[in-house]
Amino acid sequence: MDSNLSTLFIFIVVFIFYRQFTSISTKNKNDTRNVDGENASDEIKKSTKSDTSQDSIQIDPVTQKDLTEADELISNLYKSKGKKVKRNEFVHKSSGVTLYSWKMNEWDYKKHRTPTQARGLFTRETNSKNEIVIRGYDKFFNIDEVTETKWEEIVTQTKGPYEVTVKENGCIIFISGLPGDYIVVTSKHSMGERENALAHAVVGEQWLDKHLKKVGRTKEELANFLYKNRSTAVAELCDDQFEEHVLPYAQDSYGLYLHGINLNTADLKTWPSKIVTNFAKEWGFNPVKYYVKQTVDEVKSFINVIKEKRVLDDRPIEGFVIRTKTVSTGQDFFFKIKYDEPYLMYREWREITRAALSKKKPRTTYALSKQYLEWVTEKIKTHPKLFEEYGKNKGIFGVRDMFLEYLNNKGDIQTFAKIPQEEIKTLLVPVGTIGCGKTTLFLALAKLFSFAHIQNDNIIGKKARIEFYRSINESLSSHSGVLADRNNHIIELRKTLIEAVKSNLSNVRIVAIYWNHEDRTKNEIFKITSKRVVSRGENHQSLTPKNVEYENIMWRFLNDFQPLNSNNKIDNQFDHVIELDVANDVKTNLETVINELKPILEFEKPSEDKIEKVLEEISDYKPTVRKIVGNKPPKVSFYGIKLDFNVQEFLSDYYNKHPNEDSGIFKKLVQGERIGFEHHVTLIHSKELKIDPPDYKKKLWEQYEKI
Repeated sequence: MDSNLSTLFIFIVVFIFYRQFTSISTKNKNDTRNVDGENASDEIKKSTKSDTSQDSIQIDPVTQKDLTEADELISNLYKSKGKKVKRNEFVHKSSGVTLYSWKMNEWDYKKHRTPTQARGLFTRETNSKNEIVIRGYDKFFNIDEVTETKWEEIVTQTKGPYEVTVKENGCIIFISGLPGDYIVVTSKHSMGERENALAHAVVGEQWLDKHLKKVGRTKEELANFLYKNRSTAVAELCDDQFEEHVLPYAQDSYGLYLHGINLNTADLKTWPSKIVTNFAKEWGFNPVKYYVKQTVDEVKSFINVIKEKRVLDDRPIEGFVIRTKTVSTGQDFFFKIKYDEPYLMYREWREITRAALSKKKPRTTYALSKQYLEWVTEKIKTHPKLFEEYGKNKGIFGVRDMFLEYLNNKGDIQTFAKIPQEEIKTLLVPVGTIGCGKTTLFLALAKLFSFAHIQNDNIIGKKARIEFYRSINESLSSHSGVLADRNNHIIELRKTLIEAVKSNLSNVRIVAIYWNHEDRTKNEIFKITSKRVVSRGENHQSLTPKNVEYENIMWRFLNDFQPLNSNNKIDNQFDHVIELDVANDVKTNLETVINELKPILEFEKPSEDKIEKVLEEISDYKPTVRKIVGNKPPKVSFYGIKLDFNVQEFLSDYYNKHPNEDSGIFKKLVQGERIGFEHHVTLIHSKELKIDPPDYKKKLWEQYEKI
């Protein structure tokens, strides 16, 4: 009896233990309770094994505090939306979850004027909170590109060890997870399919399938791990059959090179390279080679050795990304080094080809680049088929190899020598509206630095725009700097100006002087600028308070204003952007421009006395030209209703609330960035009146004319 009881007791204990164990083992894979670091999965322990004297390197888990900070960051992004921040919406195909991609202007990163330095950020809303789904690196810069990446700053502001990681030459791919074991694969700012082209994210996911299959893993397992640990895998897609960049890869080395795993936190928190490499091997990714150096001198010595060799492991490389931490806060800090030989020269040849195909004059830095320009210009004429897919990043290597073969046949030696550079001219382009103070500012700059000052308001005639551009190009040939004095408040004006200059000159940098219109309401800006127009009285060529329409004209400019946006193909051609406040007086804005131009143009800053004297001189400025504006009614092409809201966001909200509506075309337009900036509903167009129009259309036109 006692024996039977003992056996029964043991059986019950074993059974209870078994049930407890299987309960843990079969726990819902989507359980999110480990967000504060408890119950970390076995995977992270396995992936953090190292061959150091320690058994493992600990990864700080995402805490509740991190989640709160992420929610606060995303709330700030929403507050900044439409100003310095752009948001695109994507629907994750498998899960149906809506994800938001956030973009900032490239020039704002340098000045730390963005809500986050993260470059590549996707978020989602969940339970009235916001969470980060994809988190890229903080924007990092080349040596000497910004103050923080000057060697003397790196020596004093960072601490070892320094992880020197090879910079693979491809495009960025982010991988993360959602509840339900759904994998998320994106490019820097986009996900899903692209209209008329294979998207980077799609190709990235295809490669992910191959890598995981190779080691017997699944996307569901990876998604589960990444979501539980609130992490983003950061990889480089290198596949020359899909897209060529600058340096070729052997076919057996195509794929995703895993170079980082970031926690999905507001501040950048990234895994050490040793753990990332182990993780890459376990999950089938291509690992990225890295070297650990203890001091800045060791880093410099190492990169100089590779520079002399021009290759690493018998292949040319783009350069290195150096990962370290700041002395003051222990924050992760990255900077990069790119090699001239051969990477930057080959990249210059690619850009020369693109410029030649676009009928622009490219800038040349290397001795061989001038010869390449002549050769490729001729080849475009005689063998146009070679370049049919160049715009799709195909044929880059083939064209370059043909040129290298041409050099070899001539007996020329491939040299990386640079040529003496022509003087780089500077074109300053204002972007603002009436009354911002652009002419007053430019009068001062012209006197201080002997820049040519071309005023659009001084040019009269039907072909004023052509003459304006001609005068700018002519002045650039004889002056180091030219001031293109015009509002340039819409993208079309900026586009035609940039094209006119770049089709004529290669040695010009274009600097935007940007009066920020996003941080103030239109009413605030009008109040500030209209006072200036009244105050200046008759001291203007065209718009004075005597013109009864001056307020309407000012409002037209304000309503038409299109902010600078580095994410479009026009504004991203500005080499630098100097941002000004509409409310500032001319002296304050002049100081800002001088301080920001100083490191660009490398001039000696004028003394306070000289600045004061110039400001006093221009206070007596009187225009010498008079131009009639506003009295002649403009030719009307159509009557319509202008939509003063963001159409893309409006439609996104609509489709979210009406999931049964077919939104396929809209999503393709969003993903292809095909939705423009300004929208209206046309009520009637002048073309409808040209050929025997019905009476009701004539009457309708007349009614709108009266309105």
